[in-house]
Formats: sequence, C-alpha cells, structure tokens
Amino acid sequence: MAKKILLVHCSPRKGGNSSMLAVRFAEGAQAAGNEVVRVDVGRASIAGCLACEYCFTHDGQCIQQDDMQQFYPLLRECDVLVWATPMYFYNFPAQLRAFQDRMFCQIGKPFTIKSTALLLCFEDANEERAQPSVDSYRVCADYCKLENLGEVVVKSVYERGAIEGNPGLQQAYDLGASIS
Repeated sequence: MAKKILLVHCSPRKGGNSSMLAVRFAEGAQAAGNEVVRVDVGRASIAGCLACEYCFTHDGQCIQQDDMQQFYPLLRECDVLVWATPMYFYNFPAQLRAFQDRMFCQIGKPFTIKSTALLLCFEDANEERAQPSVDSYRVCADYCKLENLGEVVVKSVYERGAIEGNPGLQQAYDLGASIS
C-alpha cells in the first residue's frame, strides 16, 4: 500500500548536498509507488515553541502564526516523516530544530506519522562526528514511537555538488524505494 511521505528538507542553501539526497530519496520512494511531498523549511520563518500549551486546549492549534502553519496539515496526513539535512557546527541546523520544536502541538491533536528516516550530510571526514546527531534522531524516533526506516549518513561533503557521484545518493534512492 502506498505511503504518504513528508520529506522535510532543512538547509537554507538551494541545490546543496542535502537537497540532492532529498531528490534521490524522493525518486526512489515515488518509483515504489509512494506519494512524496517535499517541503523546504531552511528558508521558512519558523519561531521556536513558546511552551505556552495553547495547543493543549485548542485541538492541537499553535498560537503562533508563522510559516509553520502551512506544514501542520501535511504532518497530520503523512505516514512517513523524512528529515533531509546538513549538519551545522556538529548538530542539526536551527531551521530543523525550530520545526521539530513546533511539532510539540501534536500533544493536543496527534499526528498520523508511523515511521521516519534520516538523510544527513556533513563536511567532516570523520563519520563518528555525526553520531550525536544520529543518536538525537534515534532517541526522538523512539520517544515518539516511530519506526526508524533507516539512515543515510554522508561525510566529507561541503561545497555545493560535492556529493555528486557519492554512494550516499544511491543509498538515499534505495531507502526511498524500500518504503512500501
């Protein structure tokens, strides 16, 4: 049965390496018959969660009226949530963190997400440097009771297009194609 996949790209750089991973993942997922909606939150105006708990008493609605409002309906309809992101200063970029923080409103009205995946790329040649970010992703998936469908971690890419020819692009495609 086809899945509804929300592919959240978190880089502010257009056409960068994480974007290329996202494209390949989407191609694989669509080839497997899935519906993929990609959102680019890297340039969106999303404030962090205020912890005001407005969403608790307002059917999961957030009091803040910013770009996040356009993403809530997608989060409420998808089966799979995929993060495509670079690593900045050995962590997830602020754009991804703001998006994740604002997902707190699902306490007021749960999302339909059942599973998740991670596409991560970064400049450092030492793959172990990405482990804290990968661990954070895994802990969050576990806490939210989401099945981890897989992770593609690509090291040693910084300049736009540096990922071209990297086996990580095929891994992203294969991960997308494995979702059914």
